[in-house]
Amino acid sequence: MPGILTVASKEFSDILKSRRFIILVTIFLLLTVAAQATLYMTFSSIGITLPRGFLGSAAYSLISIMSSFAPIIGLALGFDSISGEREKGTLKIVLAQPVYRDAFFNGKFLAAIFAVSLALFISSVINVAGAIFVLKITPTIEEVFRIIIFMLFSILFATTYYAIAAFLSVVCKRSSQSMILSIVLWALFTFVITIIAALIAFIMIPIRVPAGITITSGGGVVTITQVPNATGTLTFTPPEIQQYESEMMARVQIMTTISSVTPNYHFSRIAEYVLGVYAAGGVGAGTTASISLISSLVYALPNMLVLTIVTILFFIASYMIFTRQEIR
Repeated sequence: MPGILTVASKEFSDILKSRRFIILVTIFLLLTVAAQATLYMTFSSIGITLPRGFLGSAAYSLISIMSSFAPIIGLALGFDSISGEREKGTLKIVLAQPVYRDAFFNGKFLAAIFAVSLALFISSVINVAGAIFVLKITPTIEEVFRIIIFMLFSILFATTYYAIAAFLSVVCKRSSQSMILSIVLWALFTFVITIIAALIAFIMIPIRVPAGITITSGGGVVTITQVPNATGTLTFTPPEIQQYESEMMARVQIMTTISSVTPNYHFSRIAEYVLGVYAAGGVGAGTTASISLISSLVYALPNMLVLTIVTILFFIASYMIFTRQEIR
């Protein structure tokens, strides 16, 4: 244990002093401020009253920032965690000292968790403080607890990506290779799989809109309106409406099933349960806001378990490979 803490302390200090970490935190702090200001100006310019409570205006910004920032900070810290040390020759030197491989690897992982926690904490505090200053709204006790819990899950989300990047750093001989693979996986999880899921759902279940139906959307809600034809009579029957709705549900189910292979999907579900019920235009806005914090956590439990299990599996795989590798 003392060896792990020694390595973690040294690694944590190096991360905080690194130009990469400082640039990342600075960029995302600026994005946090810009996102909050943009949301406020959008509501003000179109004359919409801000949603109820502090999280009514701040939740959307928090979710958007963390969905983007957490994976990037995790990948940025993990892609060269082992391969970078190997390339610089410091790995062989360190392991020649009375430092065991497990202490070295666990110490680096622990330091990364501390660094990720610090970065996300700073980003969240700036976001919340900016919202309080600009919107003149003070969060309630429950909202404070929701924000804290959301921050913890954001740390878990970033740690999941760090574990994936660390695994690539262990199996790849060069940092450039692990960096490329990390970027590819990030793009795959963030964009590509979502697009593929939509295409597959469209091919498997092509939705046919019955004649005489007008479909409008707003605030995340789809409205189906019956429209009379030229003779003044309706040109569709209730079974057609039911068929359309069932096709939509089946299509959404296919997209959800495919997207569930990504960590991003599970984090978005957790965010919706913990904060999204308050967000303007968010899932469940105005209908599920009465859900208690305990109920939100119960609903999000499967998604929490998935992120936790994925993180543990990649950590174990990286650990086993690293402790058995030949260091040259």
